[in-house]
Amino acid sequence: MKALWKYGLMLGVVLALATSLGWTKANDNSAANKTATVNISVVTTMPDGALLQPGTYKMTFFADQKAPEVAFYKNGKLICKCPVKIESMPKPDYTRLEYTTGENDTHTLTGLAIGGWEQKLVFGKGDAENAGS
Repeated sequence: MKALWKYGLMLGVVLALATSLGWTKANDNSAANKTATVNISVVTTMPDGALLQPGTYKMTFFADQKAPEVAFYKNGKLICKCPVKIESMPKPDYTRLEYTTGENDTHTLTGLAIGGWEQKLVFGKGDAENAGS
């Protein structure tokens, strides 16, 4: 009987810990941040004026801020941060970058749909006050 009580007490402690850890994780806004690998195939001008050279970048989407933004990293170094607007969309099967093409065949990133995400990230010049959805 004493062993049964001991196991019941241990089970109660484990359940209490699991519940409190789950509650903490559910209320952690940083869990909304997402990362993805993005392959850039052409020299790309970002809305903040930064240039992304062709290559592979780690992109982090910071959704938990008042004004959502993305950051692009190459070899662990921050290259740029830009405000974005968020649009809902069906999950695409692959990552799609949207550009406008300007003079001298320059490419400015205007949108980004990451394969498997339900949000499209829309970039704009000087849109920080209108970022979000």
